[in-house]
Amino acid sequence: MRKISSLVVALLLGVQAFAAAPDTARPDKRANTDAELVAPPNYQEHFVAVVADSGDVTAPADAEGLVSVYAVEASAPGAPWIRLRFDKVTLAGIIGTPDAAMLRITSLEDGAVQYLDAVSVKQWGLRTAYFNGDTVLVELLAAPGAGPSRVSIAGVIAGEPVQGAPRSLCGTVDDRVLSSDPRVGRLMPIGCTAWLFNNRPHCLITAGHCGPDPASVMQFNVPLSNAAGNPVAPPPQDQYPVDPASIQSTGPLGVGNDWSTFGVFDNSNTGLSPLEAQGDSFTLADEAPPVAGQTIRVTGFGTTASPVPATWNQAQKTDAGPYTENLGPIIRYAMDTTGGNSGSPIIDESTGLAIGIHTHAGCNDVGGNQGSNINLPDLQYALAHPLGVCIPPGLNFSYPLGLPASIDPDGMTTLRVAISPDDGVTLDTGAVMLHTVAPNLAETLVPMGEVSPGVFEGAFPTAACASTVRFYVSANDTAADVHTDPRDAPEFLYTTYAADSLIVTADFNFETAPGWTVVNDPSLTAGAWQIGIPLNNGRGDPPADFDGSGRCYLTSNAFGDSDVDGGPTRLISPPFDLSGATDPVLSFAAWFSNSANDADRLEIELSPDGGAWTSVESIANQGDLWFERSYRIADYIALSAGVRVRFSVADVPNNSVLEAALDAFKIFEALCLEGCSPADLDKPFGSLDFSDVVVFLTAFSEGAPEADLAPPLGVFDFSDVLAYLALFGGGCP
Repeated sequence: MRKISSLVVALLLGVQAFAAAPDTARPDKRANTDAELVAPPNYQEHFVAVVADSGDVTAPADAEGLVSVYAVEASAPGAPWIRLRFDKVTLAGIIGTPDAAMLRITSLEDGAVQYLDAVSVKQWGLRTAYFNGDTVLVELLAAPGAGPSRVSIAGVIAGEPVQGAPRSLCGTVDDRVLSSDPRVGRLMPIGCTAWLFNNRPHCLITAGHCGPDPASVMQFNVPLSNAAGNPVAPPPQDQYPVDPASIQSTGPLGVGNDWSTFGVFDNSNTGLSPLEAQGDSFTLADEAPPVAGQTIRVTGFGTTASPVPATWNQAQKTDAGPYTENLGPIIRYAMDTTGGNSGSPIIDESTGLAIGIHTHAGCNDVGGNQGSNINLPDLQYALAHPLGVCIPPGLNFSYPLGLPASIDPDGMTTLRVAISPDDGVTLDTGAVMLHTVAPNLAETLVPMGEVSPGVFEGAFPTAACASTVRFYVSANDTAADVHTDPRDAPEFLYTTYAADSLIVTADFNFETAPGWTVVNDPSLTAGAWQIGIPLNNGRGDPPADFDGSGRCYLTSNAFGDSDVDGGPTRLISPPFDLSGATDPVLSFAAWFSNSANDADRLEIELSPDGGAWTSVESIANQGDLWFERSYRIADYIALSAGVRVRFSVADVPNNSVLEAALDAFKIFEALCLEGCSPADLDKPFGSLDFSDVVVFLTAFSEGAPEADLAPPLGVFDFSDVLAYLALFGGGCP
């Protein structure tokens, strides 16, 4: 990412910092047993259409360096702040020359500048940072030889003047003081607080009801607001776009279950992550401690009202007070907070650790606040399984020959994996393993040898024909950290099948789905099945598809909202001809999250003709994770030329956040070759030779059932050897 060092210095000089004043004791701060959610400001904004299109433009051949090839002003008269939304941006490049074309956006009010290149303009979702004032200058910069570039502006997102904000003080006086904790920032446009933690360069925590949407922006080093209380944006060097793929959140599920974690991309001006720029982060406690007289601090961007100066509104402030209760998922404490403090870190002053997330205030005259304990299981799971830009540097796995749809039962199939480390990580080439997991969960480890630099190979062990084999690959870095693929292994595993051959009737990754239909009950008001790339709204919907192709079938997939209401909505497969099959298997990956954990189910059904349906399984809430299922179809219905599969889900009564998804759908039959006689134990089948004798003797020494050929059964003695020799002497019919 490009560095604009002179710009950085100039903008930094324009940022005003505020030091925290010491806290004083306040005996009127008392525990509250009925705290309420105080909504964040969620600043009002409106859209102003601006029609501006550069068309294809290039730099003059005799130009030196980057020059402006197009410029236009965009404004929303009277707005306290604006940000742009582009329609199209094409920035040409030159091989070996970074930043051959870029956008430069300048505020006419304070001169703040943002640069966007071909990568960062996508990361910003075709939007800009927040700019103070109502007008910006947009310039398209290009170097000679870069080829045509183009920028088309759709309009201006304009802020509206702030209105009166609700108060939720613990007592009659607002005791908060200005602060400048570099770890704490403001999430716009919702106006909540979010904060860096555990030295993660890009990842932050806030409240669930503040959970960012894909257009949100994280701001640090926030200045005081203006005299009217309107928020003032920091320079673009202190603003970071949210990565939609990183968001994990409960949404507004109430006290004690209200959290969100998300990541942001590097800054487009400086190329720095928030941690690199801010230089510090909170350390998370394992859990909130018992109450023992501690002082608790909450630092954030709460709103203010008179007599507090309007310039303090939504600027960073802090207050401390007594820790009053630990109720497990809920912790309580007493100090001044208001809307905008939502998402703030709850800090134990005695240790400096973040012990929770502030979510609920509403003190009035009784005092008290409430927040989510940092040890919430779902939050801890999300922190242990980061998504998107929050995933730390590690080892990258790829498979040059692909992943096997089936493997030889006799252990003749090899897996080849290429492993490349991210910057700062070094691979231990002697610690690459293939793990196979049998149906009884027994795990076999196979060392994988390096066949070329960074490429490793290992053979699958033997497996019973027609059995399911799950597997994953692990590798160590030189710091002895273990990396796996799939990343969440052994929770998530790759699947293959031991077979001499595999007949595949159906194989859908749902990039397309010819023949699939959706039938909705008239009572369905939201959440119909559809194909899409999961938007990861943090409302029980999957953060990504299962098989990595990008798309899957899922119920509801709108920005900011995921939920089935009413129903059912039914997803029905096309007909499959299984009339000539012997033992076909249906397999798929599914997702089913039901926040109420009630009687609503994901219903799996089969039909021989699309008429009468037979239940295969009724699946209850599985939490927020993908899971796999496989069924022998002949166990449920007669095999025919028109077999269909149906997936149904409903929220009746409509009392929960409910989401389902489907991916990696297959119907196949594993074929296993058989020998010409009981003595024909080794491939190639159809002939008897010494290799068959070796297989028998090995089975005999191990007490395997195939070597128990003579009575008494269960006893392995010379009579079994004689029986085998007789069979061997009989040859193949």
